[in-house]
Amino acid sequence: MQIVRNTPAANSNCQLPKEGAVYETDGVSPLKSPLGLRSTLEELTLYNFLLESECQGGEVTKIFQSNPLLPGIIITEKGKFAGMISRRRFFEHMSRPYSLELFSQQPLFILYRFTKTDILVLDRKTSIMKAVRQSLERSPELIHEPIVVQVEPDNYQLLDVHQLLLSQLQIHELATVAMRESQAQLRHQAQQLELALLELQRTQTQLIQTEKMSSLGQLVAGVAHEINNPIGFIYSNLHHAKEYTEGLMRMLSLYRQHCPESIPEIEEESENIELDYLLEDLPKVFDSMQQGAERVRDIVLSLRNFCRLDEAQMKQVNIHDGINNTIMLLQSQLKGKPGQEAIAIHKEYSDLPLVQCYPGQLNQVFMNILVNAIYALVEWKKTDNVDGKTPNNLQAGDRNNSRANTQSSISHSSHLMPAILIRTELIEGKKVIIKISDNGPGMTEDVRKRLFDPFFTTKPVGKGTGLGLSISYEIVVNQHGGELKCFSEPEKGTEFAIEIPLQQFSPAHMLPRFA
Repeated sequence: MQIVRNTPAANSNCQLPKEGAVYETDGVSPLKSPLGLRSTLEELTLYNFLLESECQGGEVTKIFQSNPLLPGIIITEKGKFAGMISRRRFFEHMSRPYSLELFSQQPLFILYRFTKTDILVLDRKTSIMKAVRQSLERSPELIHEPIVVQVEPDNYQLLDVHQLLLSQLQIHELATVAMRESQAQLRHQAQQLELALLELQRTQTQLIQTEKMSSLGQLVAGVAHEINNPIGFIYSNLHHAKEYTEGLMRMLSLYRQHCPESIPEIEEESENIELDYLLEDLPKVFDSMQQGAERVRDIVLSLRNFCRLDEAQMKQVNIHDGINNTIMLLQSQLKGKPGQEAIAIHKEYSDLPLVQCYPGQLNQVFMNILVNAIYALVEWKKTDNVDGKTPNNLQAGDRNNSRANTQSSISHSSHLMPAILIRTELIEGKKVIIKISDNGPGMTEDVRKRLFDPFFTTKPVGKGTGLGLSISYEIVVNQHGGELKCFSEPEKGTEFAIEIPLQQFSPAHMLPRFA
């Protein structure tokens, strides 16, 4: 175990360590020895940088600036462990207005009270794979926070999450090599390695999902906050501006009635500004401004409702709201463009009760399926323009009678245009099924069978990761106890059927949820 530490004297006196007191790894990988499947946290690089809670906040800034690899600082109170503050959370709070002036001259424990969050504390004997799993189960805003490792009863040190993930990758490579070199007499051991490999692959998929949703949540929160406030000022003041303008127009009308005498200067200025046209067009201008403000407000609301990252628990939600919010976010891809025909969206919603689910996760499923349908329709249309063909009339409905009924409403209206049909149904009062169909090119049986495999994609390099449908399957099946099925044939379109129960019964039967 390599330990990066400061000196006890620097800790107790709140001093910036002297040259050499804090050392780095000199560019060498923090994994000093090969890891194994049973490797524990004590085999990784740990940071033992301590500061007393009475130290000034400004000293922390100097320490972080001098040590760019330091993930955080252990806070002690009279030599006892009191907490931890990470580099990311420290600079996040200090970058806010007035925070630098407010906290730099104050004791560290005052800043810690404002930045205090849940801390993941693990024993040094904890296996690396178990630590990765527990780290990924944290909420998205805590996913990058360092992990506190208890080395001894009164000795706590920090582990950088990125080092933990690097160790996971090394273990993954080790498992893969071991499987390739295994012999027939080690069949039992090879089976154990295969299970470990599958677990590692699932953990990697969860990591990508967590990173994606965490970044998206931060982006949405920032955009919604920055747009919502100014558009609120505009929207609330438009009504008053419209009333004031109408009052001025009425006053001008009264002047015209009671002072009909023509004054040359006024007549000339009225002609210059086209007063009659201005009086006629000004109310229309205010109406268009109000419509635009309402449109921006609806988009911001759709963004917030789509991610719903603040809802860590299952909620009773209206499934149709999530679908509609997702469609609104995809409007730019659905609209027609030069050389690209518009894609029609048709909805056949049934009267559904509220569904217990993780709304943010289901919204991502809708997004992944709709984005794939749009991509297939657009790319196929480009080929049709070259070959002189036209899209199908959503002939996927010929596969069975119920699907034929599903497609019927758009098979006539979209004879010459690409279309997507979204239909919802209530099954036996216990389950909800959402069917998303398109009249695109469809797919072969070989492609359909591999559709939900991680990293499988038919898109060109750089246009797809092969994780969208794999993550969607994980969300529907493992997180909601439902089913995700695909029906498709070449030249007959594609249909995805998402089936989930109205109520989630026993969470113990499901795998742990990831953010």
